[in-house]
Amino acid sequence: MGRPGLYPGFARRGWRATGGPGLGAALMLPGVVRRLTFMLEGSPVALHDSYFPAVLAAGTAIEQSHLIRGGAHAVIEDLAGLIRRHIARSVDEISGRMPTPDEARTLRMPPGVPVFRIMRTVFDDEGRPVEVQDSIAAADRHGFRYEVDMN
Repeated sequence: MGRPGLYPGFARRGWRATGGPGLGAALMLPGVVRRLTFMLEGSPVALHDSYFPAVLAAGTAIEQSHLIRGGAHAVIEDLAGLIRRHIARSVDEISGRMPTPDEARTLRMPPGVPVFRIMRTVFDDEGRPVEVQDSIAAADRHGFRYEVDMN
């Protein structure tokens, strides 16, 4: 999405506290979910849900419904903030599948186009999960590049 002439953006889809089953359970705690739709040139290209442990988000901008300047990771790593954790690594699980009818409608996808599901767990430098991201990306509008240091 970094090509000249393309203008990325996002729109907030929602926010809610969650304590039930689902991705919040991956953090093994009640949590908060923040929902965004990523846009490119005014068209939706990905749905992005971020789950945070409630105990981590308490009293921070993460548990509020507004967009966060610098993003949630800036809140997590802010040395003057309440959390003060260093984000050290993430683990991605990527799979492909056909979209649900709601995903196809929201992403304005033509019939027959699959999606990628990217599940990312973000860890601090002590190995504690601080976020689980669940993203659905239109396969015809995404590519992936990974660099692996083999040292």
